[in-house]
Amino acid sequence: MIFLILINSTIFILLSFLHIYWALGGNWGMSAILPSISEGQRRFTTGTYTRLAIGAVMGGFAFVTIGNMGIFDAYLSRDIFRYATVAIAVVFMLRAIGDFRYMGIFKKATGTLFARNDNRYYIPLSITVAVISFLIAFI
Repeated sequence: MIFLILINSTIFILLSFLHIYWALGGNWGMSAILPSISEGQRRFTTGTYTRLAIGAVMGGFAFVTIGNMGIFDAYLSRDIFRYATVAIAVVFMLRAIGDFRYMGIFKKATGTLFARNDNRYYIPLSITVAVISFLIAFI
């Protein structure tokens, strides 16, 4: 189980750092991370505070995942970490399913760079994180 916790925690920490990098003005990968209506026309944009918030949430997800090892048992019940891990799994499973229009398995918009990256990277990553989170919670 420690191996599963290590995988998810590493993913969450890397995602957290990446969102903080973007919040601080970094541009690497920015052209392919937001859903687009057509090539070059984003569906929405995010601001600095949104990116920082997502980075903080990903850091919180890493904390919750690490909490399943029992190192915070003196402060919080392990059941809290287990339920939070199930919630994380549900969030990432919903992300993989998507909004049925621009992102996720059942999206209708397929010709954009984001849609291609969604199929190649984001959906498989979301499913992997969800499955590992479910395994952590129930093993």
